[in-house]
Amino acid sequence: MTDRIDRLEAQVNALAQGWLRLAAALEVGGAAAPGQIERSLRTVRWPEQPFELEAVKTLVWLCDQLAEARGARQSLETRD
Repeated sequence: MTDRIDRLEAQVNALAQGWLRLAAALEVGGAAAPGQIERSLRTVRWPEQPFELEAVKTLVWLCDQLAEARGARQSLETRD
């Protein structure tokens, strides 16, 4: 069971990293306005699903990471 959980955790982490990079690339490339993806995802809910609380917490974390990365990029841009 522990191996399955470890593999699942690794897969989720890989998906999160892929999602963050994709979202950042869309923003940097101008395909999505800064904050647009984040605003949309912060409203996602899974009513009456047993996993909703954990899913919402995960999306909030992903959105926070995206916002933090955007802030870092903007900080670098203002220095140049």
